[in-house]
Amino acid sequence: MSTTDAGGPAPRRGRPTVLDRGAVATATFRLWTEHGYDAVGWSDIAEATGVSVRTLVRHFSRKSEIAWVGVPAATKRLREALRATPDDLPVGDAVRRSVLASVSHDPMLASAGVDWVRVVYAQEEIAGSAGAAYRPWIEELAGYIAGRVPEITRAAATAVASGYQAATFAALVAWSEGGARGDAVAATDEALRWLEIPPRPRTG
Repeated sequence: MSTTDAGGPAPRRGRPTVLDRGAVATATFRLWTEHGYDAVGWSDIAEATGVSVRTLVRHFSRKSEIAWVGVPAATKRLREALRATPDDLPVGDAVRRSVLASVSHDPMLASAGVDWVRVVYAQEEIAGSAGAAYRPWIEELAGYIAGRVPEITRAAATAVASGYQAATFAALVAWSEGGARGDAVAATDEALRWLEIPPRPRTG
């Protein structure tokens, strides 16, 4: 495998191209799992996907960005699930169900779940960019929590939402390290059921 720096060649101007980002990500995760993140260069990804290096660097400014191609769609699924939640459903149940909806319909998890989890968890550069990548997802969930629990501050709501994101990923890591037995969504559901958002802050 070729070696390359994390950033790769600078993107070039040109006519926009249509790219199946999910297919590129799935193939790239497999390369990273088999050969290691640092050993896989843009030319290796191009060979595995049939997409030119020029096209790849138009769409991804850094290799690590490929790891997060599914986040915008997951954020959209989360938003739609939260909006469809009945107002009388306890906020903790509403959050858990919506988070699971953002995971359960994820084509990336279905096609490359184990590879994706292992690479993201093991590679420091990718793991370090998780916070920025998931910020829209966290902000979406925090906004819902703040709207349902008027007593909570926005900072606290963001902290709670970040906790749900961390718990979700931790559950997927545990599922992967356990041999990916059973359903990833069921494993996530089991973990999230231990979290609770009370209707108002507890006192005393």
